[in-house]
Amino acid sequence: MTEQRVPIGHANEIPPAWGAPRTASRRFTVAIREPRGLETFQVAWGELTADPGVDWVVMQEDGTAWPIKKDLFERTYEATGSGRYRKTERSRLVQVPPDTVALLATLEGPLEVRHPDFVAVGSQGEVYANAHDWVQEHLVFDTVGSA
Repeated sequence: MTEQRVPIGHANEIPPAWGAPRTASRRFTVAIREPRGLETFQVAWGELTADPGVDWVVMQEDGTAWPIKKDLFERTYEATGSGRYRKTERSRLVQVPPDTVALLATLEGPLEVRHPDFVAVGSQGEVYANAHDWVQEHLVFDTVGSA
C-alpha cells in the first residue's frame, strides 16, 4: 500500500479523521542558548534551522537540542531557577496514522513525519513533530481531555 501524503501547515489542516489532539504535560526542564550563527539541527524527520536574534536553542539534559522562535518561547515557557525553564502550556498531540506521511510546514523548516510519531500543535496553531519514543519518555498524557 502506498503512503498517503498529507500537507499540514497549521492545526486546522490536520484531518479530522486523525482524532482530536490529546493534551499532555512535560516531565522535565530545559536550558536555552543563542544559536551559534545560522545553526542547523538534524532531527528524525529532516533539518531545522536556528537564526541568531530570532530563535533560542532549547537543550535537554541529555544533550537533545532544537530551535524555537524567541517570541513563542516567551509565551510558552517559565523560568524555574538556575537557568532552567519549564513549558507551561500543555502539549497537544495527534498521532500520525499508519501508511501516512504528514508533510509539516513548521516555523523552523519542513519535516516529513510518519506513524507512530506525533504532530504537535503549538499555542497559535503552528505544527511541529514529536517522536513517539520521546513522547513516551518525556510527557504525561492527561487522563481525560482533548485540546
